[in-house]
Amino acid sequence: MKALRNLTFQLKSARGCKNKSLCGYGNNSARGYQKESSCGVQDTNIYSGGRFIKLCRISIVSAGIVTLFGCFGGNTVKQSIEDYAERLSRVLDTPLPDTFNDKITTPLPKLADSATLKHTIEGVSINLREFYALQDCELGTVVAERNTSLGKSQLPSQRLAYESKLLSVLKSCEAALVASGRVSDRASDSKSADKNALKKNKALAETIASWREQKSQDYSKTWANLIQGSQELRLALNTPERLFSVENNKDALSSVNALFYLSSLNNMSFSYGETAPKQSAETLTAEQNLVGNASEGVTGSASDEVINENSINSDESLIDSSELEQQLQIIRSARLPATLWHTQQTLTQNLSLLTNMLTNELGAVSCPEGRASDKAKILRNVFYLFFIEEIQPVGSLVNQYHYKLAPLWEDWLKQPSLHEEFKLYIKQQSQDGFDEYSRAMKAHVNLWQGFLGRCNLSPVPPV
Repeated sequence: MKALRNLTFQLKSARGCKNKSLCGYGNNSARGYQKESSCGVQDTNIYSGGRFIKLCRISIVSAGIVTLFGCFGGNTVKQSIEDYAERLSRVLDTPLPDTFNDKITTPLPKLADSATLKHTIEGVSINLREFYALQDCELGTVVAERNTSLGKSQLPSQRLAYESKLLSVLKSCEAALVASGRVSDRASDSKSADKNALKKNKALAETIASWREQKSQDYSKTWANLIQGSQELRLALNTPERLFSVENNKDALSSVNALFYLSSLNNMSFSYGETAPKQSAETLTAEQNLVGNASEGVTGSASDEVINENSINSDESLIDSSELEQQLQIIRSARLPATLWHTQQTLTQNLSLLTNMLTNELGAVSCPEGRASDKAKILRNVFYLFFIEEIQPVGSLVNQYHYKLAPLWEDWLKQPSLHEEFKLYIKQQSQDGFDEYSRAMKAHVNLWQGFLGRCNLSPVPPV
């Protein structure tokens, strides 16, 4: 890999620096080169049978390797930092700090395990008599789904979608029972049996209202369990697969939208007659009375009270489960927060070490009466080629995505349902870590500005 990096330097200097000595390159003449032939292969008759085929195969494999390096061989910010440091060390003839080689990248602090962060949510107890009374309402079907083996082992995302649907159905069933009672009270031909049924329906509506209140309070905890415990979010927040690069940040922008989508699910409206936010579910519609038996025999004289046109369609949940899973997969693929914070941490640690090393070394470089020496010009070129062209653009990406996600973190830090240990981790990475990164970047740039100003140099491309 070291050889590959040296090859990268050679190509870069050929493109942007006509005088290699001014870019900090040593004299590597004739190393690894012979005059036998362009590939170091002695003259031979390549048209002889098997040898010709063999050479063709070698050529094809070599071409494939070159293609792969063309696709995936671009510098990462880690490699750019290594190259930058090595070139500065060579030009200044000073060793790098011992800690530099050991800590080019270090893991993010570990996020607390999901069991520590998980809310325990008590279920609502429904006796058999109540359960039987709910069979005319979709609520009975929804509750039955939860009591299956699959329902008891739901993933955090599936549980949130279920709770959303449950709250929706609770509201529609309660509203249907209440509305049917209002209509029947106005009917002149009500029978005694109907009054007894209406009395039971009223009591059942009050019971459902108490369930709805409890489940509404539990909903935020269910959302918090998704944010703190789902595998997709834990990977996205704590396990980066890469560092930022200028060319390839897969699904980064889509991940920003996906994270805000998940955050919006905590603010869903479950009031009867209200619709869910557009980005999280389609508008709720109503086509039928969910408690048909409760309104049998009702005349049309009070049709404005009948909820046939206002009840919620039981086939639609406020959270689209398939959309939720799709957004989670985007978040898992990009792992944007962890990538952002790991890149931020890597730049902070290494630029701080280099700034400390350069403080004395740059001050010792001679620029008599503001005239730049050859050494000063070489250092300026190293600064341009590696910091300005390769490292600073990645720093701009860190700034860009930090500010895109800042409102999200601010909202999460205010959420009472999120665990304090979880919020501390978010604060350390999104606020404290970014402040440290900003100071490290500013200190490094200020150091170079002072040096270039003293030598009357500007950070321009090498010539």
